[in-house]
Amino acid sequence: MHRVLYWLLISFTVATVASFGFAQGKQVPIIAPSSASQASPDYAASFPPVENPATADQIREYLLLSGESEKYRTRLINTVDKVRYIGEPYWPESFWTSIKDEMRKANLTPMFIVLFQHGVSRELMQEVLDSYHRLGANHFAGSPACVKLGATESAMQADTAQIMLKETQTIIEKVYQVYKPQIKAARAKYMVEHPAWKDK
Repeated sequence: MHRVLYWLLISFTVATVASFGFAQGKQVPIIAPSSASQASPDYAASFPPVENPATADQIREYLLLSGESEKYRTRLINTVDKVRYIGEPYWPESFWTSIKDEMRKANLTPMFIVLFQHGVSRELMQEVLDSYHRLGANHFAGSPACVKLGATESAMQADTAQIMLKETQTIIEKVYQVYKPQIKAARAKYMVEHPAWKDK
């Protein structure tokens, strides 16, 4: 993997996982991205479900009620501009725009299903859903179900960082492969104009 892309991915992970609900105020574990490009990460192979895990339908309903998937998508997109300083000056503007476009299109639900099935039981997820329906989204925070879910998610923090890193890597590498020839040509031109320049 291109060294700059490596640090770009690390910065994305720190910025997005650190702001991901339960992870606030906790140190985000740094996990190296995979060197192999994956068109569709096989999360389930690395993160097996707990005994009697939350069902896919329960998780989809939770994502709908909590809005966590779209909140995470928004954080991802907003983080693009925050980490641009890590990129090389000859990377085209369209490269960054395409990353945002790809993040808008990405199906994040499979990632969240694997994540929650890896640490949340069917019983706990049903308790969470019942609490959401009974209290409403505006009053769920601080409820017993919220506290239980938060404790479970905190215990999953390292795995959460790794799963989200894999998802981000897939998105960024997909765009980078498309732009690789253009970036290579732009670099050659930039080096002629700035002979003293050294890549990061």
